[in-house]
Amino acid sequence: MPAEVTAVVQLASLALAALALIMGAYLLIIGRRPWRDDEENVAPRVRLLGFSYILVFGSAMIQIVLQPIGLEGELLGGLMVLGGVIVIIVVFLERRAARRTSLPAR
Repeated sequence: MPAEVTAVVQLASLALAALALIMGAYLLIIGRRPWRDDEENVAPRVRLLGFSYILVFGSAMIQIVLQPIGLEGELLGGLMVLGGVIVIIVVFLERRAARRTSLPAR
């Protein structure tokens, strides 16, 4: 692949990761999901989701810019995996909360 194409792909990846990083900071600091207007009190899992965005996309941005090798690259990959595990946990908690609200009252 020519160097110019690689540079354009890296620049686009960096821009998208920056947008996701901003979204993660919004979720972590504000704690509200902008796509849901009806929430009065915010569940802690939303802030956890913001933290995972920061881990995954912050690590991706560092890898794109610095292109670390060896132990540093492995550690950044570990942070990305940790962020992915947090996303899986958040999805599980969200599903569990949705199931509890749909159950009839006893």
